[in-house]
Amino acid sequence: KQWYQRRVAITPGEIEFKGEEGTGIGPTLEFYSLVAAELQRKDKAMWICEDEEEEQPASQDVDLGQGPKPPGYYVKPGPNGLFPAPYPQDSPRLARICALFHMLGMFLGKSLQDQRLVDLPLSLPFFKMICKGADYISSPDSSDDSDCEDNCESLLKSESLSSLTESEARYRCDSDAASDISSAQGSLDTMDTDRKSVALTIEDMAPLLDTSSESSGLSKPDRQQAGDRQPSSPWFAGLLNNLDFASTNPYLAKFLFSLDALAEQKRAISADAALTEAEKWESIEQLTLPSKARVEDLCLYFQFSPASKVHGYSALDLKPGGDSIPVTIQNIEEFSDLTRSFCLDTGIRKQMEAFKAGFTEVFPISHLRMFSPVEVRLLLCGEMSPDWSRQDLLDYTEPKFGYTKDSTGFLNLVEVLCEMSGGERKNFLQFSTGCSSLPPGGLANLHPRLTVVKKEGEGDTALPSVNTCVHYLKLPDYSSKQVLKQKLFQSTQEKGFHLN
Repeated sequence: KQWYQRRVAITPGEIEFKGEEGTGIGPTLEFYSLVAAELQRKDKAMWICEDEEEEQPASQDVDLGQGPKPPGYYVKPGPNGLFPAPYPQDSPRLARICALFHMLGMFLGKSLQDQRLVDLPLSLPFFKMICKGADYISSPDSSDDSDCEDNCESLLKSESLSSLTESEARYRCDSDAASDISSAQGSLDTMDTDRKSVALTIEDMAPLLDTSSESSGLSKPDRQQAGDRQPSSPWFAGLLNNLDFASTNPYLAKFLFSLDALAEQKRAISADAALTEAEKWESIEQLTLPSKARVEDLCLYFQFSPASKVHGYSALDLKPGGDSIPVTIQNIEEFSDLTRSFCLDTGIRKQMEAFKAGFTEVFPISHLRMFSPVEVRLLLCGEMSPDWSRQDLLDYTEPKFGYTKDSTGFLNLVEVLCEMSGGERKNFLQFSTGCSSLPPGGLANLHPRLTVVKKEGEGDTALPSVNTCVHYLKLPDYSSKQVLKQKLFQSTQEKGFHLN
């Protein structure tokens, strides 16, 4: 059955699982969580990923709502989130990939229309494309979009947009390089220390991030202004810059930044009037990477190789005959431009067109131009790293029917919740509310409020149960904090609705 409704249907859809008694908002949120987890499976090959994580010990299993899975089952998004993997646009695998992106577009459009939160860690550059690209999307049926105006009005009035962190606010205006240098440095600092040969400091990168100069070392998509789009360009062309590339392809970005640094040195040598042409040539040929290796020593060719075998191809020629064109100090600018262009434009065109088509079937994507990327992420995903303090729990959690704010059992629960890791908090929220993310603003904006009631007549052998529709946690009065912790953690690992 189709789970989504066309945009002409305003009533939010609800999901009921066959063979289970649960119905209403709880199972509906559970469904959204399960679909979000399914879309993060590595074998779907939708997202940029690497194969290194498969070497982690089996004890580091991951649970996104479908039970513990071994390392490598899901894409590991890292600190910056998911971004579409580039593909040869004539790849036979692309039809299946585009079908998934079309479904993703419908899924997120329906989530936005119904104001559901989705635990899908998409990157800010992805949201940047769909928000800012919306300025250049002409909808053929825009005159028929009046049925969505009420949705947009409610989104604009939402409290969701009132709680942006300082780091997220950097994306509110235009996410350009100058406002994101510090965040990019943070991304690069988290990379593997084994890759020191391409390590750069923020001082090294600064001259490369000057978007006002044609000699800045930015790729062609970076230098292209929105008004300069050609008719054949995709709707998102020219929106992403070098720092977006660093966010989505951190290891490759490190290497390309080192090539950009060489290109900057090369331009400085070429502009030195004190040198003869022969001296300039000799000086340029002696330029080396931070590892002291020459570019030619790397034996690279004009090809792009994905970091994971799941994408189904080992190399793509960046230009005709690229497999026989070596990368040298003389052509590093062209290699960097073509690599970035493939990852941010030409390699993701069909995927993004499919996403746009699916999204627009449910909710006009052109309406997103009124929001910033951070705001749309908040509206769709909420606060994806749940955080709360002891005072938050006391202020915004309501003990009732056998518990008070002075009850030992309730205070033990508060302590256990404060001690939880980020992943454990997400599991608890999934169990108690049906969604592993908090709305923007955290517990203060969770409605209805999380309510804790005493489960009467139950001892230490009983498990907590919930009513996710009204955020009701039924907690036995356990004999100790340790028993409470053990039983609560056991319950959060249970799937289905037999504790609901």
